[in-house]
Amino acid sequence: MKHTLILLLLLTLCACSDPQEQPRDSLDLTGAWVLRHVEFPSGTEQDYALGGDGTSCLIYDQRHLLYECNIATTPTGLVVQPTATTTVTLVDKGGGEWLYLENGDPHPLRASDSTITIQRMGILYTFSRADSLYSEWGADIRDIFDRATDSPETENTRYMLSARERQLTNYVYWLVVAVALIAIVATANYVVYRRRRHQMQLQLQQIRDVQQNRAPSVRQAAKSVEDTFFASDEYTALVRRMATGLLLKDADWQQVEHSLMTVYPGFTTQLQSLYPMSDVEYHTCLLVKLRIPTKDIAAVLAREANTISSLRKRLYKKVFGREGGAKEWDDFILSIGT
Repeated sequence: MKHTLILLLLLTLCACSDPQEQPRDSLDLTGAWVLRHVEFPSGTEQDYALGGDGTSCLIYDQRHLLYECNIATTPTGLVVQPTATTTVTLVDKGGGEWLYLENGDPHPLRASDSTITIQRMGILYTFSRADSLYSEWGADIRDIFDRATDSPETENTRYMLSARERQLTNYVYWLVVAVALIAIVATANYVVYRRRRHQMQLQLQQIRDVQQNRAPSVRQAAKSVEDTFFASDEYTALVRRMATGLLLKDADWQQVEHSLMTVYPGFTTQLQSLYPMSDVEYHTCLLVKLRIPTKDIAAVLAREANTISSLRKRLYKKVFGREGGAKEWDDFILSIGT
C-alpha cells in the first residue's frame, strides 16, 4: 500500500510539471528570423525594427545553411545587404538549451516557438520568427546569395527587391503563358480546319464526279421521277402545310426526309457528309431542296426571313471557303443528290 501511494505521487508530480521544461527532441529553425533585441554585458539594451536603417536577418534552410543579411523595408519592397553564409549545427543540451555551432564555433542558444536567443561574445541577440517575410522574400534572398561572389566589389552591395517589379514579372509570365496557350489552341484549330476543308473538297469532288459520269438515260430517268413528284398531290399537300407556318414535329421531318429520299436517293447522305450541320441548318437545306419559298421556311422554323438568308450564306462560305449568296447555296443544294 505504501509503495502504491509513492508511485501515485510520482506520477502526479510528473503530470503537473511544466511542459516547457521538458527537453525537446529536435529544433527546426527553417525560415526567417529578424533581430529584435540586443542585450550587452554592461546591461545596455537596444531594440531593432525592419523600417528605417533596418536590422539583421537570419534565414535557415533544411540543409543547415544560414544566410545572414541586413534588411530594411520600404514602401515598395525590401532592401537586402548580404553579410555571410554559414554552416549551422545544433546540439541539444536539454531543458530548452542548445549549443549553436556556426562553422564549428559554439554559441549558447535558447529557443521557443517564436524567438531564439543566441549568445555571441557575451552579447545576447534575440530574433523573432518572421514567417510572412520568409514566404514572400525567402527564395529571393537565397537567390541573391547564390548569385553573389566573394569579390570586394560585391561585398557591400545592397539589393532592392521590389514588390511592384515582382507583380509585373508575374504578370508578364502569365501573359506569356496565356499567349502560348492561345497560339497552341489556334494552331490546333487551324490544323482541324485544314483537315476539314480537305475532307469537304474531297466530298465535293466526289459529288461532281457522280453527276458528270451519269449516263444520259440515268439523268433522264431521274428527271422524270423528279417531275412526277413535284406534280403529285403529296407535294401539293406538303407545300400547303408549309404555307400555314405551323411548326413541324419529329414525325413530320421524318416524312419530309422520306419524300426526298424517294426522289433524290443520295441527297441526305451527300449533304451530311459535307459539314456537321445543326438541326436548323439541316432542315433549311431539306426545305430548299423541296423548293419551299424562303418566307415559308422562316415560318416553319420560327425564324426571320433574313435570318434564313444569312444562314444559307454562311453555309456556302463554310463549305466552299469563299463568300457566296443565298441563291448560290440554293443552286448547289438543287444540283446534288439527283
